[in-house]
Amino acid sequence: MSNVFKKIVEGVKIVAPTVANLVVPGSGTVLDGLMRAVTGDGPETSIEAVAEKIAADPALMVQLQEKAMDHEAKLAEIEARKLESVNATMRAEAKSEKWPQYTWRPFNGFTFPLAVLLIYFALPAFGKDVPDVPQWVWMGWLSILGVATWDRGKEKRAKAGENKPGLIAGAIQALRG
Repeated sequence: MSNVFKKIVEGVKIVAPTVANLVVPGSGTVLDGLMRAVTGDGPETSIEAVAEKIAADPALMVQLQEKAMDHEAKLAEIEARKLESVNATMRAEAKSEKWPQYTWRPFNGFTFPLAVLLIYFALPAFGKDVPDVPQWVWMGWLSILGVATWDRGKEKRAKAGENKPGLIAGAIQALRG
């Protein structure tokens, strides 16, 4: 291994929890806790020393991977419960006999682009002034559409068998080098 590459790997080992925390706030603390749980070190030991212990001992690396996978399995279980709750709500809405209840999501999905086209393209095309639409209107509308789309997409990806490793597993792979 080249000296430059070795320095990069060593740097990643040292700052892994900090980088993880920058990517997903709170995850650096989780990674730090997992690493310390594997080595048995307390907060008085620097994270650099903990990372060096793990990098030097393949058995500790395996233990860290196992703990990370257990943690991710727990998180996936929590997410699955949340998703099931959302899906149950959506199924109940779809089965409803009242049309406003089962059509509000598709209605929002179809009317948003229509509103954008009418406000920003049709009005100027007819020589009309474009009204000042408050930013909170777009933010609220897009938030509703985004959450509904994200949850639906996640469900479809899970059904298709997509199994991407989580942040912690990715950080462990970076530690392994």
